[in-house]
Amino acid sequence: MRKALIVLITLISSVFGASAQIVINSKFRPFSYEELMMQAQAEAAYNARMRQLFDQYSEEAYRRYNNQDLYGFLTYSNYALETGWHNSKLYFDRGVVFERLNDFKNAKKEYKKAKKAGYAYASSALETCKQHEKEYKRHQKETNKRRN
Repeated sequence: MRKALIVLITLISSVFGASAQIVINSKFRPFSYEELMMQAQAEAAYNARMRQLFDQYSEEAYRRYNNQDLYGFLTYSNYALETGWHNSKLYFDRGVVFERLNDFKNAKKEYKKAKKAGYAYASSALETCKQHEKEYKRHQKETNKRRN
């Protein structure tokens, strides 16, 4: 580490001359109260817009879910989560959909997110999903044996 630091100092001094100095930006000035307020208002407006989009996308996702359009649900729930907002029920329901599609890897990921976010039924759903995955794999093996 010490040798690397010496090499770096030597390299800098050879490039910039022996009297190289590090200049700190002396033009720094803190934001004024008005600038801070404008920044806070802009951030609040952005957050409100993202929350509005989250609600719209979530609503559309559940409309698709109720119409048995599972891939549509996943698409719109992805849009909702891309806003930066989330809720534990959305993660849980995504887990349910992935499980119904036999995508157990993603189902378990979503159940874990729901559990972390505090959704009450996520732990039991995660354990049930693991059982379903084992049963599904066993069934696949049996089906493959019969085919051969």
